[in-house]
Amino acid sequence: MLGSVDSSIEPPGPRIWAIGGGKGGVGKSVISTGIAMTLARQGQRCIMVDADLGGANLHTFLGMSHPKGSLSDLFLKKVTDLEEILQPSSFDNLSLISGARAMLDMANLNYLQKLKMIRQIFSLKADHIFIDLGAGSSYNVLDFFIAAHDGLMVVMPTPTSIENAYHFLRAVYFRKLRKVVRDLKAEQLVDTALSDKVKSGVRSPRELMLDLLCRDNVVGKKINQTMKNFSPQLIINQAQLIEGRELGRDIVLACREFFGIDVTLSGIVRTDDRVLTSLKAQRPVLDMFPNCFFAEDIRSIVQQSTYEQKA
Repeated sequence: MLGSVDSSIEPPGPRIWAIGGGKGGVGKSVISTGIAMTLARQGQRCIMVDADLGGANLHTFLGMSHPKGSLSDLFLKKVTDLEEILQPSSFDNLSLISGARAMLDMANLNYLQKLKMIRQIFSLKADHIFIDLGAGSSYNVLDFFIAAHDGLMVVMPTPTSIENAYHFLRAVYFRKLRKVVRDLKAEQLVDTALSDKVKSGVRSPRELMLDLLCRDNVVGKKINQTMKNFSPQLIINQAQLIEGRELGRDIVLACREFFGIDVTLSGIVRTDDRVLTSLKAQRPVLDMFPNCFFAEDIRSIVQQSTYEQKA
């Protein structure tokens, strides 16, 4: 029921980034902080939203030990909008909406709470807004990822991270498909196709799209085109360049074959011991080591992403 906040129908405003990937500990927060800091240093107004509602710690990555306000204040009605809990960091053009001190039930927002939060995020005054998502594939995580203009998946070259990334992408895909089908009032068409999938030989989302085209060319084409427009970006973290390129290529090809969608490899972030050093010091990597491998790779990702947006 988040169709009314789909980024594809929103008026021009801030560019919304959502950073997920399924597995915890793959570097989502350090990468989102790096991208935000890079753009902030270019004069872009950036806001980071800590949407890891079960374990928010984005303030630590920015060197902010005790956030004065958090999302809890919004849902407890201590404040009326996100602007009231927006806190400037010690870096120019970079602010934070913290998720610290979250209520126990905040990890499972109800529909109205989620709708309120997404609408307010889209109304914030900024050039870029980064939604740092928690681990897993809860509806909260999926809906924030779908609502964003840019969905970034962070994956490490480990079997568990790769497996969780596929689970995450599958969950996002079918969450978005349900929304598209509901908006087009095509539930019966899709339900019939799914119930007949064994007889019709449908084994993947890509084959499901082809089956829907055969059943109803007009509606099937609308569903197919909308789902093809779903194009997440992929970042391989803590990998050597050759290893990262090979993994990225494999994931891109697998997603095209199974889902029928184009996943873009936005960049590879090389293993860099200075990331851990900066985390221990509670300082952003780009602030403490502005010329390290990590910083170079993040700047390359931003440059490519900015070029693709203009194109």
